[in-house]
Amino acid sequence: MKKTVMKSGQIWDLPLRVFHWLLLLSVVAAFISVKVTGNMFVHEKAGLTALGLILFRLIWGFVGGHHARFHNFITRPSAVIAYINSRRNGDRHYQPGHAPTGAYATVVILSVLLLMASLGLMANDDVLYEGPLAAFVGDFTNQARQYHHNVSKLVIVMIIIHLAAIAIYRFKLKIKLIPAMVHGGKDDKTRRLSGSHQLFGLILMAACIAASQSIGLIGDRFY
Repeated sequence: MKKTVMKSGQIWDLPLRVFHWLLLLSVVAAFISVKVTGNMFVHEKAGLTALGLILFRLIWGFVGGHHARFHNFITRPSAVIAYINSRRNGDRHYQPGHAPTGAYATVVILSVLLLMASLGLMANDDVLYEGPLAAFVGDFTNQARQYHHNVSKLVIVMIIIHLAAIAIYRFKLKIKLIPAMVHGGKDDKTRRLSGSHQLFGLILMAACIAASQSIGLIGDRFY
């Protein structure tokens, strides 16, 4: 592969931005399909899409843009405490990329969504639906169903906290976080990923989603 960076700084690379919004859509679709319409076909496909996206994000955390790489934003817990104290003491400066709190929030969100999607693969609805891997885990499928349901409540709490954090940044700190996740933002201290690297990221994302969707071919389903 040729050079992975070019001139002109950017906070969020294109694959990461596409990942962010697709993950949001897949999680919303998963909740609406099972809670509102009861459509298990859509629920499974949305869950598998989320699983593929998370797999992509884990890989992209090592080969993506500067602010996407885990080693560039995950810090010691002491840095989180120092950051919170600085904000409480009136610090209003803008820090491109993940703040220390945002870094740990990212890890928690990815971990919880990965757990929820994994449990969904093994769960059943006690009526007509069984996850792709339910037949391979024996009686644990019933526990997986309950765990999946319980973790879904945690996901709702995380979404509320995430939205609250965005609101705090917007109205208290006067920092707009959403626009950068749309157009990429600007960070002159980093360099923009090359077009070929970003194309590689999009292809990798599509491959991860396709791989996760292929899991849905396992077993019989009675939607």
